[in-house]
Amino acid sequence: MNTIKEHYNYARDGFMYLLSYATLLIFSISTNFLLKAIVDNYLPDAVESERFFNDDTTIIGFLAAVIIAFPVFLYVNLLANKMLGQKKMKANTGVRNWLIYLTLVVVILIIIWQIISLFVSYLNGVLVSRFLIHTLITLVIAICILAYQYWHLKFFDGKSKSLGTGFKIFEWSVIAIILASVITGFLIIDSPSVRRAKRLDQDRIESLAMIRSSIYNYYDPLNDSGYHQLPANLDELINDPRVYIERADLLDPETNKQFEYTVTGTSTYQLCATFEMEYTTESEAKTAVDLLPEKAGTLFYHPAGYYCFDLSVDKSLSPKAILE
Repeated sequence: MNTIKEHYNYARDGFMYLLSYATLLIFSISTNFLLKAIVDNYLPDAVESERFFNDDTTIIGFLAAVIIAFPVFLYVNLLANKMLGQKKMKANTGVRNWLIYLTLVVVILIIIWQIISLFVSYLNGVLVSRFLIHTLITLVIAICILAYQYWHLKFFDGKSKSLGTGFKIFEWSVIAIILASVITGFLIIDSPSVRRAKRLDQDRIESLAMIRSSIYNYYDPLNDSGYHQLPANLDELINDPRVYIERADLLDPETNKQFEYTVTGTSTYQLCATFEMEYTTESEAKTAVDLLPEKAGTLFYHPAGYYCFDLSVDKSLSPKAILE
């Protein structure tokens, strides 16, 4: 007796296949980049100090994609395979065939793009060992996907079959590799508390840089129209129509207390703040100073804890002079 009903639910099949192949692409591409980020972390290359994987945010994005997409793919795929084996789903449908072949096209295009990118990196002088490992990662993942799709087409041909031991070993091997890559990914990124501390320090430095620029505009040593004196307090910056700064820029992002400002001379002053982490030339912590001109960035290097910056409105430290 045919177990497929007269009014067959093609929409359900389309949903299952589409979700399965979409999550397959998401988690496989993310796993590809995650594994390369892990390789880059343990096999650094001096010529790629500013590499794409240098930012934890990028790695976190790949981790999140794998953690979310892989379980969904695993569940939907196992459910679909079970239903195909029990003939509750049709094996030979246009939806399934189209999605399989579209997936293959996308995977092949990704392979071509990845290999081109890898060869470009190699020709630009990256480590040969990293080039070979990156290439191997891309090819292994691509071969697994292509082999799985080929197996899927051949195995589920409308006849009742049980999954063999070899395929189960393949499945558990893939799961083990995914779990290992996720665990290693968590080991190489900062904890949420450390990332929060870095972001707070970044906000502090951005605010201090804004205050410094506003004080310079208030003093304006290069033009006769300037006050040629430092403001008595930071509130004067808010009330002055020539200075563009918001009150929120004067406040610590965590405590909401105003940054300490002290006039120390006719053209010198101090800005003080309390930082969560150290930031120096050798520090691994990256903040907004990396986006500032080099001379301006060095003004805001700081240790962890309470620290005061000795600043000046001298012409040599003008925003224009720093850029030159």
